[in-house]
Amino acid sequence: MIKRLDRLDVATSDLDNAASIYERNFGFKVSRSPGSDSASVIVGDAEIRLAAGALAKAAIESQGEGMTGLWLEAEDVEQVAGALRKAGLAAGDLKKEEGRRVLAVDPKIANQVPLFIFDRKG
Repeated sequence: MIKRLDRLDVATSDLDNAASIYERNFGFKVSRSPGSDSASVIVGDAEIRLAAGALAKAAIESQGEGMTGLWLEAEDVEQVAGALRKAGLAAGDLKKEEGRRVLAVDPKIANQVPLFIFDRKG
C-alpha cells in the first residue's frame, strides 16, 4: 500500500548549523534559498527538510529539536485508512492540501512518530 518514503521533516533552532552538520558529517549537498527558513537534503527519491520557521519553533517548544514528521506516499490513502480501521486503529480524517489527500496518523499508533500518509488523488 505504501509506495515510498517522501520526506522527513526536522525542526532546528539553528538552520545554518544543521545544514553544516549534514554537509560536513554526511557529505550531503544542502539546498537553501536565500532568506528561507528551511533547507533540503535529497537522499535518493526522498527529502530531509530542515526547518527553523514558526512551525519548527512551536515543535521545538513542545517536543524539542528533531524529527517532526515522516511523510509516506501511498497509491490510495483511503485503502491505508481502511486497513488501519480494520486493524482496530483510529485512522484519523483525510484532508486535502496541495493537490494531495493526507492522513495524519496519531503518533500513539506509530511508535510516537508523527506520521503523514498521502496520495496524489486530491
